[in-house]
Amino acid sequence: MRRSAAPFLLVFLFFFPVSAGIAFAEERGDGSSGGSRADHEPRASFQVEAVREVANDWATARMTVQAEGKQAAEVSAEVNRAMKQAMERAKRASGVEVRSGGYSTRPVYDDGQVVRWRASQVLVLESGDPDGLSRLIGELQSESLLLSGIDFSVRRETRQALDDELIGEALSRFRRRAKLVAEGLGAEQWSVDTVEVGTTSPPVFQRERVMAFKSAPAPSFSPGTSEIRVTASGTVRLD
Repeated sequence: MRRSAAPFLLVFLFFFPVSAGIAFAEERGDGSSGGSRADHEPRASFQVEAVREVANDWATARMTVQAEGKQAAEVSAEVNRAMKQAMERAKRASGVEVRSGGYSTRPVYDDGQVVRWRASQVLVLESGDPDGLSRLIGELQSESLLLSGIDFSVRRETRQALDDELIGEALSRFRRRAKLVAEGLGAEQWSVDTVEVGTTSPPVFQRERVMAFKSAPAPSFSPGTSEIRVTASGTVRLD
């Protein structure tokens, strides 16, 4: 059994339709058929996939600075001071990426009247070192920051390297499946018509959101795993 050297089209997509089956040329009503000979060749369409389960190696934590008071300007100034100190402390930690997040100032009502103001801002911490991030969170909690949530995912560099590996694996499986289909249908040879390759980003593993207060100890993390998946679907011609 041999593969033909016919050219084929390779298309990379993030989302694509999945089809399976065998198609044959249809004759016209007068018994003749139109198009080229290639249009009349039977085709088989199928999909294969390559999957790898990997450990999550990236953590994203969100901590919140909050303040309340009678005057909006004073509340905002208090949040700004606390956030500046928190960012300076976080930036001294090794291997941690630090950035500020959303900021809000809103009134608190009682019987239709504004009785005080509440302001808050989010501090985002990202790291590939869960233990080091946990220690930093514990220190910031002692400075009255609240841990509002933490997510785990696969680092971008890890995902890209695995994508390349899994694409090659998926295409190899596609060729093996094409050969199996051709042999099963008694075809002497096969050639690729089209192939679509899709990679899917693993979902972020979200822990239950928490609000940890000043007396809370440093959190203990369990990053878990993610599944990275590459699919190859397409059509081959059977000669």
